[in-house]
Amino acid sequence: MTYVARDGDAYERGMGRWSRMLAEVFLDAVAWPEEGDILDAGCGTGALSAALHARHPALRLTGIDPSPAFIAAARARLPLARFATGDIQALDLPDASQDAALALLVLQFVPDPAQAVAEMARVTRPGGLVATAMWDFWGGFPFLRLFADTAAAILPQAAAWRGRHWGGTPIGSPGRLGALFRQAGLREVSEQDLTIRQELRSFADWYEPWLAGEGMMGAFLVALPAADRARLERALRAAWGGVDQPRSFVATARMAQGRV
Repeated sequence: MTYVARDGDAYERGMGRWSRMLAEVFLDAVAWPEEGDILDAGCGTGALSAALHARHPALRLTGIDPSPAFIAAARARLPLARFATGDIQALDLPDASQDAALALLVLQFVPDPAQAVAEMARVTRPGGLVATAMWDFWGGFPFLRLFADTAAAILPQAAAWRGRHWGGTPIGSPGRLGALFRQAGLREVSEQDLTIRQELRSFADWYEPWLAGEGMMGAFLVALPAADRARLERALRAAWGGVDQPRSFVATARMAQGRV
């Protein structure tokens, strides 16, 4: 999958609220250290780092992300943490320099996720924690499938787009993350599901953040001809239920953790 990451504010209005909620559940589930050096690999706008800092302000946090816009947003959120642009597949950190390496909602968008996990293991001290979580795009994220499946049913280009992004076996499917961890030589590997529920106030609360062109959905939506975009919006309103009312969505991510 390709994620368009160019506007931190737009991300926060759309997917950021999901990331913030999942960060808390993720930290409840992993056996992370309460002091020392922690890497937030693929930190985005800093949702996970902010959750870590709120729980234990003395942690020394380093966040790495390829998007300058997201790094700027993370720095604004946590001025005392260290954030830098970088590649999770080639971390600019010494071997065994971190007590834990965490990655939230990242690996599906990395060209070589096995290399990313190997790098997280490389920079983690012996006995340290490596943990990650990724949405189960096939069966665990109806929030996005409502958009993708509706679009694919009425627009030929949307069917091809859905095939590119949902083809194969997503990283968040059971077994995929654990296999990557074992391939990287990690020990005590375990997997589990993490589930959250998000309340959306209206159709506009769901749909309008994508009009900024952020993320997979936004990039697809703004690239459509105006007539196709209007047709899709009508179909999505019908799929929403035909009445502009609040809706509640669950979302499931697959989590894996292991020890160096």
